[in-house]
Amino acid sequence: MSRGTGRGYYSSVMTFVPEAQLQAYALALLRKELKHLSPGDFQVEKRFKLRIGHHEDDYDGAALWEAEGRADLLVLHGKRPLALFELKREDKTLSEDHVGQGRSYAAQLLDRPPLVIVSNGKETWVRQASNGEPLDPGLDGADFAEKLFSNIGKVAASNLAWAIEMLMGPETTIWVEAVRARTDALIEQLTGDPDDARLPYGRDLLFGRRATVDILSMLNDGAKAVVLEGAPLSGKSNVLRDLARLTRSSPDWAMLMINAATAGAGLFQRIANLFEATLEWSLSPQEVRTWLRRMSKSNRKPALILAVDGVAPGSAVASDLEELAETGFGDALRLVLSTDRADTILRGANGRTPGALEPVAKVIEVDLLDDQEFQYVREAIAPARLFFYGGAELSQEYRRPWVLRAALAAGSIPDDEDIAAFIPASMGLKFVQTARQHLSKVGGDTARLFRLLARDALADGGEVSDALALTQANALVVRRDAFGPASDAAATALAAQGWVKCSRHHGGEDIVVIRAPEFLVSELASELATRVSERLADGAETAATELLWQSQRFFLGDLIGACAIVDLAARQRALPLELLAFLMNFFPEAETMAGKLVSAEGEDGRPFYMVFDEKGWAALADANGNPLSPFERVDEGDEARSYKDMIAWMILSQLARLRSAFGDSDGDRFDFEIITHLGQCGFPLVNGGRTPMRHAIEDLGGTATVLDPGHALAEPLTAAIHKLIAEEWPSLDPFFEKVREANALPLTVRVQHALLALRNSAAPGLPAWVEAKLEDFIFPLRQEQQGAGFL
Repeated sequence: MSRGTGRGYYSSVMTFVPEAQLQAYALALLRKELKHLSPGDFQVEKRFKLRIGHHEDDYDGAALWEAEGRADLLVLHGKRPLALFELKREDKTLSEDHVGQGRSYAAQLLDRPPLVIVSNGKETWVRQASNGEPLDPGLDGADFAEKLFSNIGKVAASNLAWAIEMLMGPETTIWVEAVRARTDALIEQLTGDPDDARLPYGRDLLFGRRATVDILSMLNDGAKAVVLEGAPLSGKSNVLRDLARLTRSSPDWAMLMINAATAGAGLFQRIANLFEATLEWSLSPQEVRTWLRRMSKSNRKPALILAVDGVAPGSAVASDLEELAETGFGDALRLVLSTDRADTILRGANGRTPGALEPVAKVIEVDLLDDQEFQYVREAIAPARLFFYGGAELSQEYRRPWVLRAALAAGSIPDDEDIAAFIPASMGLKFVQTARQHLSKVGGDTARLFRLLARDALADGGEVSDALALTQANALVVRRDAFGPASDAAATALAAQGWVKCSRHHGGEDIVVIRAPEFLVSELASELATRVSERLADGAETAATELLWQSQRFFLGDLIGACAIVDLAARQRALPLELLAFLMNFFPEAETMAGKLVSAEGEDGRPFYMVFDEKGWAALADANGNPLSPFERVDEGDEARSYKDMIAWMILSQLARLRSAFGDSDGDRFDFEIITHLGQCGFPLVNGGRTPMRHAIEDLGGTATVLDPGHALAEPLTAAIHKLIAEEWPSLDPFFEKVREANALPLTVRVQHALLALRNSAAPGLPAWVEAKLEDFIFPLRQEQQGAGFL
């Protein structure tokens, strides 16, 4: 850097001033231009506070000096704010826009200065902050400073439209903090305790989703719009929350998040309402339109991400987004939208005509958590000393964000920092018990309203589309046509409270989506207990048929059925033994897929079909089973298998976690009977009959398979054995006698796996007892059962 002659701070050959010398450089300019003021009373600050609406933010006026050659400095005289000094690099030409920008900053200072000064070192303009005009020539002499400060009051708050326009313009960075602060405020407003299902975000519960990374990748590659699509409660809102976190300090992106999930105003009006409520800036929807388009044409960073959560097809927000796309917007504005199905907002009302957004939009599906995302969950809860038991990664239920949130709400963070808490590897009845506790805390009429929905949902015998049937197998969704007047009114009331959402399924049915599914599970179980009780008068088989049919209809049906039996036993003060005996003898079966036609849910939420030939090879098919593609091998290895009639033993597996008896002695324990009977099953009893991953299977010499030791607790039955031993190990001789009497290898191995999971227990004496039980009981028994096959 050439300093020229003399002090050298503003010579004609100066090309760059280091940030460290900015204050000295500005002081030299001030003393030259404001000769009437005492030079020793000047003070120049690079950092100062701006008041944006209700918020006070620290502002670094020199942050862009080295990158862009501009700095905003606060000049004090006698410790009073005198001027907002807009300093430009020497090669920058001064303009009236620079004056306006300086005035906008001056208007937001806690103590407003009377002057705005803009300079590039060669040329300096001194203007009045109140109107942007040059100084009055009469302002001179000894009272110069006092006359200046007396003009401060001329800037009225009602005349700040120019300041807002400048502050929100692409030439400033003020808008960046304004939109980020608004996004933070909205997220905080929508964040609650994990057990408050009305709010989409659980406090201290945020984990990475692959979709967030995909969004940023698409934006960086130039995508103008990204649409997140996924079923209700699939985690779309949390992806946007994660996107806000990742862009919070980004030099490339600043995110403004809008909640469009509630009916009401359009997009532009909602943005105007946000600015007025939080920043005290009164803007019209048209001014918001103008601002967005002006921002979109900027060539400066960061670009604005407008993230709109919950765009409903046909809504005012969807119309405004279509208008924005029709009129066009530049690359400095990007849209990230979430909706249940992308095509409903990207296409016209007929579902075929492309809308203005479709050509510029990329679509990302938000679905069940994949393996990496589930690992992110584990990492997110570990600092709170919450951990999953091994095998939880096999649980399809835990791949749903709402189930995870409810399960974490059921877990309790230990008070002792040296103690960790473990979450079961498979869902259990504690899930329903906790839901009932939370429902009772909600109070009011909420429980009764959910009970009305549950009653008519159970009574629904209407036909449903294949698409809705698949959705109901994976989520708690109720057909609204099944409702009578009372439950329809209940749905309306619950929707007003935020507990449910009424919409139309792509299968054509009007549906009610439950935002707190665990509450519906609770009331479905209670109402199902009533229905089963009524049918017991016609015999155990009739009652069991009702229990099994209803349990198969709903997601988490094994929990609903098991809890219904618990409720029934509590009302009758006795176990329904005939009903339970029927369930015990309702054996599940494994069968090959040869000749089967199966349906599954595609990425667009619509069903697709696969048909299997006599070898177990699969091909895409139509709904009638006609192949549409060549047959291909499904898996290299064992023949493809499916399992049927699983629900009875899945219900019993859940009941096995509860201590129950039909007599007075430990030998009359019914949970012992369930475990020793079901434990003989020659394949894993996992929810929904899904075949576990091959690496999680232990082959018992070709006669049977079970889950391997590292994943064993994902099976509810093995989890029940684990719980039994952990809680009652000093007095379990009667249980182990029943295991010996059963003399079934699958049962022995299941007990062994439960014991292995307790080897490192913190319970005094338990690890040593486990080792002794393995050496003295399990290994000899397996030797008897397997002979040379057991090593």
